[in-house]
Parts: sequence; C-alpha cells; structure tokens
Amino acid sequence: MTQPAAAGDTPRFSVHFHDNHIPAAPAGLYTVALDHTVSGTKVGTDNLPGAGQDFEIRSPQFTLDDSFVHALHPAPAASGAFEYVLPHITLNRLILPWERALDPAVPELPWLALLLFAEGELPDDPKAQGHTRTRTVRDLLTATDGVLAPDITLADEVPPELWDSTCATVDVPSDVFAGLVPRRADLPHLCHVRKVTDQQSARVRRAGEEPEVGDYAVVVANRFPRTAGRYAAHLVSLEGFAPHLDGTRPAESVVRMVSLRAWSFEAVPDAKAHFAYLIRHMADDPAGLGLRLCPRAAGTGTTAATERLDLGYVPVAHALPSAERTFAWYRGPFTPVVAQAVPVPDGGHYRHADEALVYLTDTGVFDVSYAAAFTLGRTLALSDAALAATVSAFRARARRVAHRALTRTRTTPHPARDRFHELIEDGLGARLHAAATTAAGTRDAPAPRRAAGGVPRPPAVTDLRDRLRSGATRDLLLAALQEPLAPLLSALDQVTLLAAAPFGHLVPDARMLPPESLRFFHVDAQWCAALRDGVLSTGIGTSLDAAVDEVARGALEPPRPLSGLLMRSALVKGWPDLVIEPRRAAAGGGKPVLLDIVHRVIGPDLLLCLVDGVPDQVVFREPHEGIHFGVDGDRIGLRRLTEPVGASLEQPFPPEGETGMGRFLRPAVADGTPEVLALGAGPDPLVPALAAALRAAGELGPDEALSPGALAVEFVNSAQRITFTPDPSGQQ
Repeated sequence: MTQPAAAGDTPRFSVHFHDNHIPAAPAGLYTVALDHTVSGTKVGTDNLPGAGQDFEIRSPQFTLDDSFVHALHPAPAASGAFEYVLPHITLNRLILPWERALDPAVPELPWLALLLFAEGELPDDPKAQGHTRTRTVRDLLTATDGVLAPDITLADEVPPELWDSTCATVDVPSDVFAGLVPRRADLPHLCHVRKVTDQQSARVRRAGEEPEVGDYAVVVANRFPRTAGRYAAHLVSLEGFAPHLDGTRPAESVVRMVSLRAWSFEAVPDAKAHFAYLIRHMADDPAGLGLRLCPRAAGTGTTAATERLDLGYVPVAHALPSAERTFAWYRGPFTPVVAQAVPVPDGGHYRHADEALVYLTDTGVFDVSYAAAFTLGRTLALSDAALAATVSAFRARARRVAHRALTRTRTTPHPARDRFHELIEDGLGARLHAAATTAAGTRDAPAPRRAAGGVPRPPAVTDLRDRLRSGATRDLLLAALQEPLAPLLSALDQVTLLAAAPFGHLVPDARMLPPESLRFFHVDAQWCAALRDGVLSTGIGTSLDAAVDEVARGALEPPRPLSGLLMRSALVKGWPDLVIEPRRAAAGGGKPVLLDIVHRVIGPDLLLCLVDGVPDQVVFREPHEGIHFGVDGDRIGLRRLTEPVGASLEQPFPPEGETGMGRFLRPAVADGTPEVLALGAGPDPLVPALAAALRAAGELGPDEALSPGALAVEFVNSAQRITFTPDPSGQQ
C-alpha cells in the first residue's frame, strides 16, 4: 500500500507489510560437529577422529539497546482519545521478534509481546507510569515462593558474563497475566514486518510515526485503552513462558517478566472527540451549511424579514439624521448566496459613507452593509499604523508626480533633470535668489506666483481633472505612479483587508456560527470594494489629491471572486493541520482543479479559510500522522488485499446492524472493561471471522488464511475524509 499524498501529488512512500522474518537459526548455543571418513577399494573404510566447535548466536535477551527502537505509539506522555487505537512499538532490528525461539517447533512464534497495563494492575506501579524494578539476571531466574520466573536454565542458556548483569523487570499478578498475555494462536498476528521505500524525496514531518525508508519489525498490543486513566506499555520477553500462554492462571501469585522497553500515556476516552464523529456531526447540522442567523423551518411562510435572514442579513440598531432610532439590515462580506449587485455612484466608487446607504423601498428601512464597510475602511486606514503610513506616503509622492506632470509633458524620464525641476517647483530658485540679493536680517519669503491681475488663483478642480486625464499627461502620471502604487496596491489587497477586518464585521452575530458548526460562504466583491474605497478616502487634503486619486484608481484591479468556509469546532483544536481541498470540476470531465486557499487563520476553536474562486466540492481530510493501528469507531473499515492493496472496500466489519468489535474483546481482569482483543483463540476470535468477511468480498481464496501481514493492512488506521458538495441552487 502507499501512504496518501495531497491531491495530484505522487505518493511519498510505498509501504509493504510481511508476515515475519524468521532467521535461519535462532539465538542460542550451537556445536558444529565434523565427521571424516576415508574409504576406497584398496584401503577399505576408516573413520578418522571427529572434530567439533562450539559457537553462540547472540541476540538481545534481557536488555534492549535504545537504538533498536524506531518509534512508539501513542507517544510517551501523550494524552488523548485512544480507545480505538492498538498501541505499537516499531523496531529497527528486522528479525528481533523471531530472533529467539519461544518454541523451537514453531519458529513463527515471536518471543516478544507488548502488554498494556492500566492503573492499579501492577503492584509496583499503581499509577501506570511505566516504572520497573532492576534485578540481576541471576535473581530474575532464581525461583522463589509465590513467583513464577522465566523457565530459563541459567547454566545452559545464559552466557556466564550475563549472570550478574542487570535488567528491568515487572511483577504481574497472575490473574492479570492470564487475562492479558496473548494466547499462542494470537502471537503470530501481533508481530509483522514493514518495508518502506521512498517514492518522493520531499516530505513534511508531522506528529506520530512518520514512515521512513527502511525495514522494520512492529509489535502491536492486543489491548484497546478504553478506560479513562493512564496506561503503561511494556515490551516484555515471553521466553520461558511458552507453557503459560493458554489463558490458564498460574498457580503462583506473581509472574516475573523482563521489560525491555516501557513508556506510559493517558487515555481520555470520548466517543465525540474523534475526527469522523465531529466532521459528520457538522455535515448533519439541521441548521444547514449557509452563514445565516436562523434558517427558516420547512413549510413556514415567507416575509420580507425572513427573505433578508435567508440572504444572510441581521437586524442592527440604526440612528437616522433626524435623531430617530430605528433598525437597519446589515450583512458582512460573507454571504450564503451570491450577492446581488447594487448601483454605485458615477465614477464607480464611493466617496463617503452616505453614498453607500441602500434604501429598501419595500420595507422603508436602510441596508447599511456597504456604508459600514466604507466606514470600516476609513477606520482601518486611520488606526493601523502600517496602512496609514502607506496611504500617506502614496499621497505625498503622488502630489509631486502630479505637479511635474502638470507643468510639463515628457515621455522620456531623466532622473537628474526631474529632481532639478522638482526642487525648482518647490521654490528653490526663489530662495537662492533671495539669499543672494537680500541683506542678512531683511529677507522675506519669496512672493508666490500670481495670476494676471496680481491675485493667486489655484487651478479649478475640473481643470485639474481634465489636464490629468489628457493623453500625454495621464500616461506620464501613470508611469511615474507605478513605483509608489506598488506598496499601496499590496496594502489594498482584498484578502489583506479582510484579514484586518474585525471578526464582528465578518460575522455580525455569534448565533450565525454556533459551536460545532461548519458554514460555507461567498465573498461579496462589492462589500470589499466599499471597504477599499473607505481606505482610499483618507489623506485627501486638496483638489489635486482628489484628481490624482481618480486617475490612480484606474490601476486598481476589481475585487476577484472569492469564497470560503468558517468552522467552529473542537476539531480545529484537535487537528490544526486539517487538510482542506477546495476543488472545481474541470471542463470536459477531466481531473478536478485544486483551488488555492489564499488565507487561512486558526483560533482556539475557529478556522477561517478564503478560497480563490468558487469550488464545486470541498474535501476535508484528517491530516496524516503516520502509521498506527486500530479500528474505525467500533468497526474495521475493510481494505483490499488484492491490487490496489490497501484501498478501501467501503465495507465495515462487522457489518452495520450487527454487534461491533465488543464481541471479540475480553476483560484484562475480572469485572473489568472488555479491552483485550482475542485474535486467534477464544470462543469467537477475530481473525477467522475477519477472514470469512474478506473471502466473501473476494479478497481471500477459499482456503487462504488471514496472515499477520494482511491483518496489519486491515488494522491500519487511515485518515478519514468527507466531501461537501454545495447545493447547485446556491443555497449551500
């Protein structure tokens, strides 16, 4: 199977699961014996003295080097809803689980098991912190009253140099041991081999066990952490306990085991905290997916007010110029339907907020949406230091550029000459003449240039506009404004301004976005244009500024069509890297086009995304957090075992309507929660039942068994995904 990648990308890894990797000879003491026989027709047959050589194949037995451990899941000290997860440990040493012989007659039996202990189950570790007790190997293997030690002969099976070495041990009550330890028939299915090959070198590290190229052994626990509290995971050695893997409680009160690696985590079971539940709960929201104050119940009548509410408006207090107080309708830039265009003044933009008021003749009230947007733009331009500085710098530069354009028309720029004319126009010549001809202390400011008759007269506004709009002057002005316009255009970017807008202007009523809700919307381009007009209305102090502003607006692009979504949910906090893929159908039925998310902001429980364009569908995918094993809810989502291996069969096991995974679970201790998975042994084991379901689906042959590698494929927890398709009517 392959690890999922983003839409359109090449899969990053190819992951193959194998049943086991059994060495040619397990660890232990061996003797090579050589017999030499000489024979021939003339000399007869003669047996020469034999020769022998003792040797040992060593492997980890009582301790495990940290370098052998590749990954742990759940991570040490993690806290979360793990009730559907089977913890596992990944080992860098490929043959380790089969390197020692638990039963020489059954080489596929691993000698390692991952046991999961809840709080109160280990007397030496009542808080399930993963604590162990250090003992020497000699002490471990020495039988004592009431303690079942590993049945390993110290003199024959352990090198003498290890007798006094230390190891970590745990004392397991015999009833816990009997309930928790895997049965012989379970053991082969709890270990497998994973081989990972790289299909794409670039990758992003995320939380969890991210696949890395290499060959690994994986040991999976047989217990789901379904009880709230801490759990301690211990990778234990089963060597010397082969006769006690039948579920019978040992006669001794305590079973002493070697713990090769231990860690702990906290389980906080919550059926409503899982990705699939949260996203589907939002999809089934009876209020719908449009950003409205309150959806109208089916079968109810339509009034002017309900029509406004359906369009995403909310009522707000409004004071008239006559001091009367009434209400008005307001809608932010996020609309549940495509906003209807409204007339704009001559010139194509608003010059003040009153021009943006819309009077609704059918109800006799105002729509203040665009007037509020204009006022918000002015407020942002005056309150945001960076935006104010950008607008002010543009105004100052534009005045100088326009003054030069009005005094001369030239298409060939000359930096030195332009600067000289700029200085002269600012009065440098008059000041130099006054300085050279007037005695010190008697100098007066140079007289301003005067029109005929001796009275200073500024040019009329209409004259300024006409002259700035003339062909050569306009071309010169626009060419000179390109540099100062660049930072202004960046500051006036539609997405940038929306990102700076207070959330109350975007969603004017909190009831439009209740907890655990998802809302889709269109972005009203005219609202964004009014917001931009408000910004550009600041800093205009003279008729020249106003005339230049009108010319500069020709360089502004109209707001582009945007859409987006708002999510208010615990899912945002639990999955901040939630994958969102807005897609638009390609012409001719080709592969859907993935649209760009131009803005994404996350709050404690809030997610806002703006999309460049309007998608036909939006896919939400649980972020890939590495390989881990378990079930989807209370069932297994069956996967293909034939090509393409790992692809979903879209079939749950057990089928809907039947008892879930609880039928395959037994309690670890008497009167405990059923958490321990019966795989190959017991009255109703999982593996035979799952194999029958896969045979019925055509994924296994009539006599083919479900192998450990195939079971690992079925147990891989895939990233959940759900697709939202907007209503073609535009009602979301």
